[in-house]
Amino acid sequence: MHDAEAGPQVIGLLTDFGLIDPYVGQMKAVLAALAPYARVIDISHHVTPHDPLQGAFFLVASLRWFPKGSIILAVVDPGVGTARRVVLLDKDGRKILAPDNGILSQTIALPGPARAWDLTPSAETPSVKTFHGRDVFAPLAAKLLSGDDPTKFGPEISPSSLTSIVGTLPEKDNGCVKARILHVDRFGNAVLNLDIGSWRDIMANAAAIAMVKPCENKLDFTGTYADLQPDAVGVLAGSQGYMELAVNQNSAAKQLGLAVGDPVVLFLKTL
Repeated sequence: MHDAEAGPQVIGLLTDFGLIDPYVGQMKAVLAALAPYARVIDISHHVTPHDPLQGAFFLVASLRWFPKGSIILAVVDPGVGTARRVVLLDKDGRKILAPDNGILSQTIALPGPARAWDLTPSAETPSVKTFHGRDVFAPLAAKLLSGDDPTKFGPEISPSSLTSIVGTLPEKDNGCVKARILHVDRFGNAVLNLDIGSWRDIMANAAAIAMVKPCENKLDFTGTYADLQPDAVGVLAGSQGYMELAVNQNSAAKQLGLAVGDPVVLFLKTL
């Protein structure tokens, strides 16, 4: 029985399953059977199919909003059933179960200590190898939430051994910042892999910002969308913890021809 004094039991779900097929419902049914006291929170089920880069952004942007002790299932898993590992990452008091395909790249890069375990199931189980979200991740999450030690299911490993997506972190060289689009939201805002803590002051103190790829475009540094002139492209600190390209009441991604994963080079003219 769940001890109410132990605090809330929270499981977060992040997948590329969508909501048309029964996949999310089946995962939740397993969790309801095995962890009936857990509160299940949907982060998103509309990660672009087979795209761990976008999944990595959704995960890192959402992690700090979960209470400590939460378990998050990050299941964007194009390699399901193959030799790719099932791993557990403990970061800042939250545990993330995920395939080892780079979806943990940005979370690993967060400051602070981390621990990781290889919880890959044996070759004999499960018999169906195409739906690990339901058959592997959900049961594991329930057991871990009940207090089972991760080493019961697999050995501890070095977090540095986890797969990292090339290009996840930005590069700065001679006034040029090589960035990448992590996500385009439904408003057309293009989220860059430039975290606010590291990059807001750099952007704010630049005399001018120009985007030299994929097209030449002067950018205005702004505090809000409404401060931008019509059709002007701005760079601002977004609500998800990262700098983003935006156009007031229009789509920056469409105007600039940008999509998730695209490289963007910013030239920062210093004062």
